[in-house]
Amino acid sequence: MKDRLFIRLKSDEESLEWGLLTYEESVPKLKEQGELLLDDMIALAEQANQQEVILLLPASRVRCFNVKAPTRSRKQLEKAVPYILEEQVLDNVEHQMFALGGVNSNGMLAVNVIDKAYLSSVLERLKEAAIEPDFAVSDAACLPLFEDAWTLLEHDDSVLVRQSANEYWSTEVDMLEDLVNWNLQTQFEENQTVSQAARIYSPDEQSELLSGVAGLAIQKMSVDNSLEWLCSQFDNSSINLLQQEFSSQKKSQMNLGQWKLPTIAASVLIGVGIIYMISQMIVLGQQRANLKQQMLVSVQEVFPNINDVNTGLIQVSNRFSTLGGDAASSNSFMLLFDRSLAAINPKEIKVSQLEYLSSQAQLSFDVEAASYTTLTGAQNKLESSGMQVEMRNASENGGVWSARISVGVKQ
Repeated sequence: MKDRLFIRLKSDEESLEWGLLTYEESVPKLKEQGELLLDDMIALAEQANQQEVILLLPASRVRCFNVKAPTRSRKQLEKAVPYILEEQVLDNVEHQMFALGGVNSNGMLAVNVIDKAYLSSVLERLKEAAIEPDFAVSDAACLPLFEDAWTLLEHDDSVLVRQSANEYWSTEVDMLEDLVNWNLQTQFEENQTVSQAARIYSPDEQSELLSGVAGLAIQKMSVDNSLEWLCSQFDNSSINLLQQEFSSQKKSQMNLGQWKLPTIAASVLIGVGIIYMISQMIVLGQQRANLKQQMLVSVQEVFPNINDVNTGLIQVSNRFSTLGGDAASSNSFMLLFDRSLAAINPKEIKVSQLEYLSSQAQLSFDVEAASYTTLTGAQNKLESSGMQVEMRNASENGGVWSARISVGVKQ
């Protein structure tokens, strides 16, 4: 997996922390990290140009909703969801960005809502620093999801909380217990499944988070570097806030880089295919030229003064028409010749000794192939083209099968 540059905006909205996550030996680890003022983001431009960029926005800026999906059409959902959530959002829906997630097995659609003006201003400042993110997500959305417990991360005097697949938020440490108690009480009153456990990740092994919440089982997990741990939990399936008018224009460029080798390989294969096709056209053309030369020799036996094969074919066709009538004319020598060439693969079958019997409206030629199956396959293909076909004198000599094939008008 390629390295990723993570940029997390802090809640003061004037500074950020960043980290370059590498996946050497399949273990995600920050090989570089630091903090900057937003005005100094230009320092990350070079790395941002070379890596996939993940922008982590404060969870306090992103609101989560789950609504019954009225349709599966993405375009229709983009139009309908703002008005479905109008009363819950409270703000003017025209000023909000409604980022859509997936629809679960119960038909519920995950939606993240963020103020358009805020998102636009952040992206504009990044653009001024020559940085364009590929993903923009709530920082709390990176927390791992557990069916039997909430997930919490203590980081920078604040706490990120994830209750479910699309319920995540953040708060100051001193407000955490009140908000958790309120959420638990709300779930109980609404007859929802109430979680009785929480996994708390913290650099502080002595953390007392949620110790005052009655009846809640707490599992403490120590992390040495909370930013590194948070970045390592990022999942591409998270709701990307860069949708609709905010869609990243860099995505196609990143995909090109990601698929560079497969693209080159595909180009080589296409090139080889074209060369092969041209070579077969050349082989077919050479064989057709040889057959036409043989045909000219046969035509000159009847019309000695003819030096052009096309003129000779016209003369043969006219003579054939005179002998055989309209049916004979419509199944002229040219038709037999073209259909025979179309049915025979020059790479598999060698054609020689062309002979045309005008009195019988029959074209005959010798064929050679590596197997008898190849010869019978050509015979079947000729018959399927609407001609009467006869193959005789089939024999094998030194691993090469030969036979004489005659094609004519079906009576």
